[in-house]
Amino acid sequence: MTTPAVLVVADDLTGATDASVQFARAGWQARLQLDESVSENQSNGTVSARVTDARAMNDDEASQLTRDAVLTGTAGQDQRLFLKIDSTLRGSVAAQIDGALAGWKTRQPEAVALVCPAYPAMGRTVIGGRLLVDGVPVDETAIGNDPVTPVTTSFVAEILPDSEAFNGFIEHEQLRRAIKRAQDSGAASLTVDARTDNDLSAIAEVVAEFGGTVIPVGSAGLASALSTVWGSELESREWVVQSCRRLVIVASSLHTVTREQIVALTESMAGTVEVWKPDLTQILHRESRRVWLEEVRADDSSAPVVVIDAPAGRTVHTDLVAEFIAETTAELTGSDPSTGLMLLGGEGAQAVLNRFGARGLLIHSTVREGIPIGTIDGGNRHGTTVVTKAGGFGHLPDVAHIAADLLGIELEGKE
Repeated sequence: MTTPAVLVVADDLTGATDASVQFARAGWQARLQLDESVSENQSNGTVSARVTDARAMNDDEASQLTRDAVLTGTAGQDQRLFLKIDSTLRGSVAAQIDGALAGWKTRQPEAVALVCPAYPAMGRTVIGGRLLVDGVPVDETAIGNDPVTPVTTSFVAEILPDSEAFNGFIEHEQLRRAIKRAQDSGAASLTVDARTDNDLSAIAEVVAEFGGTVIPVGSAGLASALSTVWGSELESREWVVQSCRRLVIVASSLHTVTREQIVALTESMAGTVEVWKPDLTQILHRESRRVWLEEVRADDSSAPVVVIDAPAGRTVHTDLVAEFIAETTAELTGSDPSTGLMLLGGEGAQAVLNRFGARGLLIHSTVREGIPIGTIDGGNRHGTTVVTKAGGFGHLPDVAHIAADLLGIELEGKE
């Protein structure tokens, strides 16, 4: 099978990168497109990722933005589309699928979406049509109380009411027939169980047989399986991680996992970490913002690790918070090219990269499962090393251990 080009459309930045890096480590050339006027990575063996920021939007906006991203990123006939959704089904998933189908059907009228958010390596499985996180129904985890996009049911069919379902063990011929029936009946989507990486590999094999007439929809788990099936002619590549003299960590995610990882970082690297944490009052009032930024500019600390920690309070002014965090990041990062970035949470990551004028992010490898590392392309921080992480991903010590790896610091208890 000839290796196609792949368009990844994701509802947030960290989702785009954690899906793209699955392809990168399988030998693909992967790039996150931040400048919509740029049309790179559209030849065979390349991945072009685009971000809609549609997760928390209403259905009409989410559908339209996803449709536009598909149409804008569409290239040759050999191209495949992967729609990256949240692995816990947060946000406007159904509307994103509708939008992707509307865009992709302009070239593949018979297209149907195959939906499987499972990511076993991160504890996400779909069993009997229910999405589980570490064996617990997703709505009974912290995701059920997500401050922005809570998930109130674990039944995938209730989130995608117009879908058909293929539940149970994955058998190649039965799944192939189920997809064909869905296409013949005019169904929009087919939801599929998966409890292991082998299940995802089996799903990817069947998807590949349908060419561009199936839109695979899922998380980094399904992306990983597809990367080896679609790119069977490619060879994996090693990328040497460049060490950093200093590291700026931007914790914009309010997810409990990220909050706890930052606490673990400050405890395990005490004496080397400087934390800047504005409260909402300082962000929402112009004079307070000015005073805060003056304090930031006057800072002469040489701490190897600087953390910019978003306030925990909730506000409708999320764009203002993200832009303020990005401005603070720019001030604290300075111009030293050996200063690296670790961006925790999609909205903040997008704001920071926009602040630096980045045209794209070249995705090279992973530093932990589902946590990619890359370099900025374009703008005033061109070539800067960047780690991105979805708010809910990773284990408790991961942020501290990744920081230590990048800085060449020995940490007690770290393997």
